[in-house]
Parts: sequence; C-alpha cells; structure tokens
Amino acid sequence: MKRLAILLLLGTISCGVRHFSSQSDGPQTDSIKWLYLSSGPYTLETPVEVTGQVTLALVRDVSLMGKADTVFKKDVVIGEDGVLKADLGRLDPGFYQVRAGEAPTFNIGVRPEEVVSPPDAKPDFDAFWESTLAALEEIPLERTMTKIPAYSNDKRTCFEVRYKSFGGEMSGGIISIPVQPGKYPVWLNFMGYGAEPFYFDPSANPDRIDFLVSVRGQGIFLESEGRWIDRGLSSKEEFYYRGAYADVKRAVDFVASLAPADPERIVATGDSQGGAFTVVAAALDSRIKAIAPSVPFMGDFPDYGKIVSWPVHEVLMTADAEGLDHQAVYDLLSYFDVKNFAPKVKCPAYMAFGLQDPTCPPHTNFAIYNNLGSAEKRYHCVPTCGHAMWLEPSWQPIRDAFLDSYTSL
Repeated sequence: MKRLAILLLLGTISCGVRHFSSQSDGPQTDSIKWLYLSSGPYTLETPVEVTGQVTLALVRDVSLMGKADTVFKKDVVIGEDGVLKADLGRLDPGFYQVRAGEAPTFNIGVRPEEVVSPPDAKPDFDAFWESTLAALEEIPLERTMTKIPAYSNDKRTCFEVRYKSFGGEMSGGIISIPVQPGKYPVWLNFMGYGAEPFYFDPSANPDRIDFLVSVRGQGIFLESEGRWIDRGLSSKEEFYYRGAYADVKRAVDFVASLAPADPERIVATGDSQGGAFTVVAAALDSRIKAIAPSVPFMGDFPDYGKIVSWPVHEVLMTADAEGLDHQAVYDLLSYFDVKNFAPKVKCPAYMAFGLQDPTCPPHTNFAIYNNLGSAEKRYHCVPTCGHAMWLEPSWQPIRDAFLDSYTSL
C-alpha cells in the first residue's frame, strides 16, 4: 500500500509528518514533534510560554495519579525567543509529561511500539465470549427499517434501523443504502460514548453503504442519564459492555444480511468508545476486512487509572458505593479490556491518536495497538491533538484512503 504524506502545522512550526508502519517501508525520521522513534539520545526543542531559568522535569505518565515518578530533572535557561532547548539523554519507551516552570504541561512519547502492556485475560475469557455470542446467535434479528425522507434522494436511501440483540435488547442505528441495484461495500461507523447520532449526506458516497451503529442505550436510543461505564459491576454477566459488545457483533450480522451488501467488503471505523467498538468488532467477526480506530477507549484498565481519573476512578467510586472489592472489579473489567481482544484482530489496522489526549491517553491506545494480531498495522500521530481526533483535518483523508483500499473493486 502506498505511503501517504501530510504536512502538519504545530503552533507556528511546520514540520513534515509521515505515517509509521510496524513493517518497514523505507527510512524513518528520528522523531515527529514530541514523539521520538529512535534509540536516542533525545533533544527537546519547543516554544514555551515562559522565559528565564526554569526547572525542567519529565514525569512518567503511569505515575500521574499517584506519587510522581520524575525520570529527568534539570535547570535550564529559556531565552527571549521563548524556545526551550534541552538534552534529555536516553529514555525508556513510554509517555512522559513535560513540566517547565509555569508553562503549561504537555506530553512527549518515546518509541511507542515498544510500550509493554501484555494481555491479562482470565483463563475463561474465550469461553465467556463464545457463550455470549452463542446466546446472541439464538436471537432472531427481527429488523425494522423506517425510511427517513429528509436524508434520502435518487442516490441513496436513509433508514432508521432497529433489531433485536443480546438479551432481547434493541440495537440498530442509521443506514444509507445506494438506490441502484448492485453489491456495495459497507462502512460501519461506531459512535463515541454518549455521542449524538447524525445522518449521512445521501449524495456524499453513492457507491457504498454507510451504517452509523447505535448500541443499547446510546445513539438513536440515547438515554438522558448518559452514563454506562459503571453499570452492572456486580458480575461480568450483567456488566453493560457485555451487551454493548454483543450489539457490535450484531451490527455486522445485520449489514451482512442486506441484499445490497457485499460481505467481502465490510470495514469499520470509530472514535473513542467507537474506536474500542471497532477493534472489538474485528476481534469478534472476521467478516470485517480492515479497521481504522482512533483514540480507542478502554485499553488497559489497570494502567488507565494510574494516568487519568476518568473512567476508572468513577467505576471504583461506584464499586465503593455498592460494597464491591476493587480487585474483583478489575477482574471483571479484564473481560472487556480492549487490549485482551486485540490479539484476535487479524485484519489490517490503522490507528490514530493524539499525543495530548487526557481522556484516552496514548499509553492506553498503544496497549491496544501493540497487542493487535494484524500482520499489517500503522498509526497516525497528531502531536498537538487532545481527544478530539474527529476534528483533526489530517486524519479523515488518511482513514478514508486506507479503508477505500479494502473496499474498492
């Protein structure tokens, strides 16, 4: 596959950014802005909002919610140009928070493909999900498709879809199907946590089926409470994401049942929770031929809680209120940790992440990425991006070109 190239604007500094693959496809640069890929030693050179002498410190990300693990500390002088320059020496693979006096903190990364976060699936992980999918298989789709005229034209017809899923709960979404007879590729678009549903432009992609998937309680079924991560903590059988992951699998069942759908050209994408669903979908159903998750949620729960507060600490607060043991909760979460699904993904994958993400931190993204069973995998980094990768203009054309290569005849 041809390598794509873009130009990323970082503040007032423009720098060439290339896309990296786990398989070498030519010489690589030593670093992207704040992301170091060589073995070192490393140099930090970046504009900051202070001048004069400051104490520069690097803090390991997995210590941010506890006692700070400071791996580098040095007094440096920032000149009138406001550019911080410092030799960092060699650093272990991972992500670090940079602190420089009163300047805002920011993150850097070092050799992210070497970050170690091994799966911690329980011995009955496979059996649990096999039994879940077997129960799902016993439930007929019983689908209903209601035409939405406002988002239909002579190119594609829009429907609101509802069908039964695991436990008899409703799942579904919004789908746009080409009007002309034929077999078409399918793009599954999984939604973020509590995201508002939207309708596809019927003229935008007249030669494919677009399906915006809604799992139980979200999307077109969106509930006012808007909180799912701590539902059903008393047992893995009752945890919310057991049903939600089954809904993800049922979405593949649904589109594969459509006469205009080509089952050999199904791909998936999504941001945040939708990125997690994208990986889980490919792990649970080999009919998905390629995935493009961005800033995926729910990777490596034990380390997640060491980096940022939400969602793990919200889960633990609920556990305390319900009198549940913390270790028992972590054991439950291991059945839903996306890094434990990642080895089962065999299709090509392209992941995007923001180096400054405070919601799904880069470590948690690479806990998933580094465990993918895909022979072909790549990632795209936007160093200045936080969590809102869907707003980054560089990602969408990269994602679309990648997925197009697996759906074009």
